[in-house]
Amino acid sequence: MIAYNFSAGGNGAASQAGAGQGKSAYTPATAYASLRHSYRIAQARAGEQELLGHVCETLGDEFPRPLITSYYVSLKTNPFVVLTGREGAGKAALAAGFAYAMIGAESEQFVTIGSNSWAQHSGQSNYYRNVHERLGSLHFLETLQDAASPANLGKLYLVLLRGLTLDELGHYFRDLLQVDGGGVRRLALPGLAPKERPILPPNIFITATLHVPRSVTESEREVLRSAGQIAFDAGTHDLGPLLNTPPPPVGLQRIMLGSACHNPADARDRLAAILGARELRRLGPSATLVRRLPNSGATIRQLADTIIAYVANSFDGQGRGLFDPNDARRNAQIAYDDQVMQRAHDQIAPTPPRRGRLSRLAPVIV
Repeated sequence: MIAYNFSAGGNGAASQAGAGQGKSAYTPATAYASLRHSYRIAQARAGEQELLGHVCETLGDEFPRPLITSYYVSLKTNPFVVLTGREGAGKAALAAGFAYAMIGAESEQFVTIGSNSWAQHSGQSNYYRNVHERLGSLHFLETLQDAASPANLGKLYLVLLRGLTLDELGHYFRDLLQVDGGGVRRLALPGLAPKERPILPPNIFITATLHVPRSVTESEREVLRSAGQIAFDAGTHDLGPLLNTPPPPVGLQRIMLGSACHNPADARDRLAAILGARELRRLGPSATLVRRLPNSGATIRQLADTIIAYVANSFDGQGRGLFDPNDARRNAQIAYDDQVMQRAHDQIAPTPPRRGRLSRLAPVIV
C-alpha cells in the first residue's frame, strides 16, 4: 500500500499545522524557498546556460538546440509535456537523452512506463489491458511517493509515459491527475473535494509521447490543451552511445528545480526587470503567428498567465535568454510564440516546411 505523504496544499502555516494530523509538513509553496536562495548564489558559478550546453553536448547532433531549449522550458512551465508525431520520429529519444544528461543513464529518478497498446493484439486484450493499466498506475504513484519524500526534494524526477494512446493519456491526466485552471497538478483521490486533493511535488516532471492520432474527441482535446505540446515530423535518433557517457556534473538538478517559475505575478515582476515595463506591455504574438492562429486574441487571453510564466522561464538567473542570450527582446518573442504554439497546437494553421526536415521542430523565430 502506498502512503501518500505529499500535502494537499495551502499556505505554509496551515500545512505545518496539518502535520500533526498525519500529513507531511511539505508544501509546494515553501519547499524550495531555501533552494531558490542557494540557486541565486550559485548563478555566479553555473547556471542554465551551462546546463543547456551540457545537455546539447551530451546529445551531440541528434537534436537542434532550439528544440532542446523548448523542451526544457516547457518542462519547467507546463503541468506536463506531450511529444507528438509518428512512431520512430525521436520523441522518446529526446526525453531519454535529456534524462541521461541530467541524472545519468542508470538512475531510478528516470522512470519509463510503456503503453498497453500491445494488448490489443492478444486474444485476451481486455484482461491484459486492465492488468497493464493497474501496474502502470501503481508504478506512477510509487514514483510520486518517492519524489515527495523530504529526503528527495533536491532531486529531479523525470517520468516518461511512452507511446500512449489517447485513451491512456486521458487515464493519466484526467483519471489519475487533474490540472486546475492555474496549472496546478493534483492527485485525483476519490472522496476528496478538488481543492483538498494532494498537490504533486514540484520536483517531478512528466513527459508523454503520443503517436499522431487519426481523430480527437473534445474531452481528449481538453487534455492535450493542458499540456505543452511539441510536434515531431521526421527523423530517427540513436542514443545507444549515451549509455556510456560520464555522470552528469553535480548541481544540474538543483539549478533546474530552483529556476522554475509558476507564479504569474512573480513572472511579470521578473520580466519587467529584464525587459522593462514598457516592453513587457508591448509583448504579444508575432505577426506570423497571428496569421496562423484564428481568433488569436481570445486564445491568448485564456493562456495569458501560462505564456508569461513560460517567457519568464526562458530567461536564466542573470536575465540572459535561453533561446537568444544576446537579445532579451528577441528571446521573449521566441518564447511567447513557442508557448502559444504548444498550448494552442490544434488551432495553428500548418505552413509548408522551408528549412529541411527539422524546420518544424524548432520554435517560431521572428
